[in-house]
Amino acid sequence: MSRDFTSDPLRIDVLAAESCRGAILYGLYDLLASVGTAWSYLTEGTFQPPMTRVRIVARDKEPFRCIGRVPVMPDATLEEADDAEIICLPNFRIGEVERPKDVLGPEIDWILRRHASGARLACACSGAALLADAGLLDGEEATAHWSMREIFRKRWPRVAFCPDRTLTFAGPGDSIVMSGGMASWADLALYVIARFLGPEHAAKSARFYCVDPRPDGQRHFAAPMRRLQTEDAVIRECQEWLADGYGEHDAVARMIAQSGLPRRTFDRRFRAATGYSPTDYVQSLRIEEAKQFLEMEGHNVESIAEAVGYSDTRAFRRLFKKMTGLSPAEYRRRFSSSGFLSPR
Repeated sequence: MSRDFTSDPLRIDVLAAESCRGAILYGLYDLLASVGTAWSYLTEGTFQPPMTRVRIVARDKEPFRCIGRVPVMPDATLEEADDAEIICLPNFRIGEVERPKDVLGPEIDWILRRHASGARLACACSGAALLADAGLLDGEEATAHWSMREIFRKRWPRVAFCPDRTLTFAGPGDSIVMSGGMASWADLALYVIARFLGPEHAAKSARFYCVDPRPDGQRHFAAPMRRLQTEDAVIRECQEWLADGYGEHDAVARMIAQSGLPRRTFDRRFRAATGYSPTDYVQSLRIEEAKQFLEMEGHNVESIAEAVGYSDTRAFRRLFKKMTGLSPAEYRRRFSSSGFLSPR
């Protein structure tokens, strides 16, 4: 016998802490809490009972402010929240020094207990870092905001980080789902609705909120991480030179000559220091600069390709599409100042 979610709502808890972002916390809360009610009111003018019971859960019930000083008023404490079928994690600010366990230890312990008891986990953006620190993603694929790439590589090398994915799945029976970009919490919520309440309800939620239910990944948003590493002075000098010299046609060869290292040694040390091969690093810098040119008016694709180091415009177009998922023209339509101001 199928479950009647109007009389027995799907139980969802959304974890909150001072280090989470209010837009994602309340976005998840609102979209998930509206299932069964928003569409019926919009189309029929009648109120129907919700199909979900959504709560905000925190370490204690005292109101607090999260990132951006957004006020949060928890519905339940970690100790009280022991019956949810789905645990949702918004993003959390993850520092480069402190590990998630050092700041959110009680929250991670609660996640582990609830998952061991059978609760499914749904993580938005950097919420996946909590699961990685808890060991739940070892040997699994994961995604989060593209800026988390280096943190995952260094802290959790046993996790296969996939920055291009909008959704990834892990755990027995795909008991863990993660979403990537900052705004992909909507894709996460729609997936939860489709999987546990039915695709028809996800479609209604997407139509009500005008959310595109077919995500196409993060590649066109991502930018290379430009933090200069400090452990290898030779590679650091090459990075500093590349900040202005990326457009040189022989940029990689120039770096190798500057380093005084054999090619194989240079390649090995460069990858160890940056996480990129020298060629991939240069290409990432060039494509990021090309994005900035495309976001401005007055530059054609041929001049942009030349400015960032490509004399073959066709080769530049192919590389741009491969790395971003969009052609230069498509990128300009989406992200130029005129594109943002024009009707979509």
